[in-house]
Amino acid sequence: MTIAEMMQARAAKHTGMKALLDKAETEKRELTPEEEAQFNALDSEYEQLTAQIQAAEEAEGRKSKIASRENELGKPTGQPYRPSASALGGMPVQQKKMDDGGFTNLGEMINAVRFGDTRGRLSELPVNQNQGGGYKVPDAFVASMRPQFRNEWQMGTGEDGGFAVPVQQDTSRLLQLNYSNNIVRSRAQVLPAGDPPDAAITIPAFSQGADGSLGGITVTWIAEGADKPETDAKLFEVTLTPQEVAATTVATDKLLRNWSAGSAFITSLLRQAMNTAEEIAFLTGNGVGKPTGVLTAANTGAISVNRATSGTVTYLDVLTMLARLLMSANAQPIFIANQYMLPQIASIRDDDGKIIFGSGDASKGIPATLLGIPIHFTDKVPASGSRGDLSLIDFNQYLIKDGSGPFVAASEHVLFRSNKTVIKCFWNVDGKPWSPAPLTLENGVIVSPYVILDVPAGP
Repeated sequence: MTIAEMMQARAAKHTGMKALLDKAETEKRELTPEEEAQFNALDSEYEQLTAQIQAAEEAEGRKSKIASRENELGKPTGQPYRPSASALGGMPVQQKKMDDGGFTNLGEMINAVRFGDTRGRLSELPVNQNQGGGYKVPDAFVASMRPQFRNEWQMGTGEDGGFAVPVQQDTSRLLQLNYSNNIVRSRAQVLPAGDPPDAAITIPAFSQGADGSLGGITVTWIAEGADKPETDAKLFEVTLTPQEVAATTVATDKLLRNWSAGSAFITSLLRQAMNTAEEIAFLTGNGVGKPTGVLTAANTGAISVNRATSGTVTYLDVLTMLARLLMSANAQPIFIANQYMLPQIASIRDDDGKIIFGSGDASKGIPATLLGIPIHFTDKVPASGSRGDLSLIDFNQYLIKDGSGPFVAASEHVLFRSNKTVIKCFWNVDGKPWSPAPLTLENGVIVSPYVILDVPAGP
């Protein structure tokens, strides 16, 4: 048996002994000989399990001590103490099991939050210090609530959070918009929480707006003996500060008591709520106490393309949007459209009368495309006919900064008469476009990673 299983078995012994005493007290009598024998047997088993748990914890402590020393000895000090298994071409080291806080799943944890935890596991979990409160969800369950994508960043610590650079990338390199030829989180640049998790973090990049593609650097051919011109590379900074957000759902007390069966259902509800809240904010958030969305007016790096005819999308509109997209070497743009526009977009024809929408092949997992670019339909963008009902976005140029959390809290008071519990999940996150202004190319064309279809131009 594992330590967690032994602790659960011990808790069952305790519950059994308490039930015997409560029954005798209710009936205002002493324990019968049979009950006393049963009580003593449970007590003996409780003590045996306690000894086994203590021995197992000591064994785990010895293993942790050795593992810690192994890690310390393996740190490079000029030359490594010994080569790693991968360096020798050996088998990779097994990934360390994530901490589960002693809980079998998220449902059992929420059950403990709602009805109490006789094993004291909640006392070992960090408590949210922000307004929402709640207990920190163990790492083993976080992935099921909010899958992580593209966590390719490291962050230093400092008074204001420091800078972040991609893993295995020269730290002297900054974001440079080189041009040549859950929708958001899975494609954006996601920065992990770091330490402290909710500190602001600043990301530097070349200022490449009106200064052209080289961000203030001028390239000049110099004649022999002529003076060398001065150049001044310009930088800007994007600061992300994780903001607290909460997702709320309701579950019956009966479901919470049956946590082994209800865990998947509750986890799914919370995951959907978290993903929906983030998706809306990353797309349309105004940046006030929440992320700055790519479609909001607060995104000063976006370009708006006026459609030719009110309420419709034409072949020329789509072509114009593509012409204003930043064609960077690592661009991975997608079209995003209001789902109500599907019939209209699917019927757009080119000048030869050919439909330009590709429905894809569902059997091969190929998404629908517009002009050969994947298109995703959603209800989380502005209504059909308004600004942002169709957009062309390269989310490789969007930053997401995760903060502390998620934390879980449960309250029986709001719906006490209905035997229902309100479950709240709190977490901290921020998101912002990486480019603060459209880019002026060498030929004077203005482009952006964020191209938004707007209403027709005024008269």
